[in-house]
Amino acid sequence: MELRIVGNRSAVADGCEGIVDYGESQVVLRAGRLRVTIQGEALQLKRLTASAAVVEGKILQVAYTYGERGMA
Repeated sequence: MELRIVGNRSAVADGCEGIVDYGESQVVLRAGRLRVTIQGEALQLKRLTASAAVVEGKILQVAYTYGERGMA
């Protein structure tokens, strides 16, 4: 997955395979064993396709987790 952060207001994830969790303060994206957790305020999933996602809002933190396929 390639993740581009624009300022602290937008994140574009190419190569995303799906959404694990979605809420106003956290969005978790999946790409195989990789999980990308975006934390912030007023987060919105603006676009979701088969291989990409766009998250907008006030982004405060981004964390990467690598584990077993299928883990949340």
